[in-house]
Amino acid sequence: MKKTMLLLLGAVALNGCSQTSHSDAGQLANRLFALSAVDGQAVKSREGMKPGIGFNESLSVSGVMCNRFFGQGQLEQGRLIVPMLASTRMQCNDPLLNKWEQTLSVVLKEGAEVKLTEHTLTLTGSGHTLEYTAQ
Repeated sequence: MKKTMLLLLGAVALNGCSQTSHSDAGQLANRLFALSAVDGQAVKSREGMKPGIGFNESLSVSGVMCNRFFGQGQLEQGRLIVPMLASTRMQCNDPLLNKWEQTLSVVLKEGAEVKLTEHTLTLTGSGHTLEYTAQ
């Protein structure tokens, strides 16, 4: 009995220490995030813009790389998909922003696994990982 209780308490303690969780729409609602890394490469503010993403209470997604983007998101079993993602269509002066913008578009349209902690959002899909910091 003591061993079972110890194992149960240990499992609860380990689970409680976990900082990463799959999220639901309520956890993303009314939150803003700044892009901090794409595929492990750090993102620095460029061209006076701070690339980022935000969500409203109905999981409408909007943000900016160098172009603004928006669409209605769907979140099921920790996977975010924005099938009808729209954006402005200006060429960025920074080639990295152009590349990252295309990466984000593919990841959101094809679906991304969402991991959310108190301070970070990670979107993983289509062979890419985008990391964001809460604002």
